[in-house]
Amino acid sequence: TGNLRGENKFDNLKATWDKSVSIGDFKTLVKAKYDYNANRDFLKEVSISGDLIEAGNADDVGVGYELTRDFSNRNTNVRLTATSRGYSLSAEYDPNEQLREVGVSREVEVGDYKVDVQPTWLVKAKAARVKLISALNNGKDRVSAQFDYDVDGQQAKDVELGFERTLEEGKVLSASFRPDKSDLEVSLEDSTFESGATWTATANVALDSDPSNLLDAARVTLKRSWGW
Repeated sequence: TGNLRGENKFDNLKATWDKSVSIGDFKTLVKAKYDYNANRDFLKEVSISGDLIEAGNADDVGVGYELTRDFSNRNTNVRLTATSRGYSLSAEYDPNEQLREVGVSREVEVGDYKVDVQPTWLVKAKAARVKLISALNNGKDRVSAQFDYDVDGQQAKDVELGFERTLEEGKVLSASFRPDKSDLEVSLEDSTFESGATWTATANVALDSDPSNLLDAARVTLKRSWGW
């Protein structure tokens, strides 16, 4: 990582490993993450996820779970999700904050477009988080918007706008903008550049910087992911 004109440097090393395993009649996904800066001597976190109840059809109720142990802060998080008839209800809990958040998601039709609506109640912050996602251009483009509404302050904050376009098979360009922080992030993901690997180049630009120094203020990250 580094800025466009400055010296490149090694900032961090991250790795993710996942494996599907069967425990009796249950299929479980085990995922482990390593983060050198967060916990250099051991894994950062380990999670297991799967279905407690599999829905036989769209009218049945399906229940999924995700259990995550973060070794860097010694916290355990549990997420349960129930789905039925196009609705998805979720809840997150950890021993420190107890019930952290509850949310629901549903795809609705607005005119000629389908919009995925995801409202969430953040218990400790006493705020409602709303995320909207819609596909355009026959699925080649996707737009999104997210914001938190502070009930006590009666104002929206942490607004984030997103756009994603599939340039061609295996190449995706995406951008996100946070107006309150004047932060623009642009990334290009390419799984065709190298067989069996995906390269992602990301640039973060602080738009409130001096226009003549935008290149100096830009932070660029290059990531390679692959499986074996």
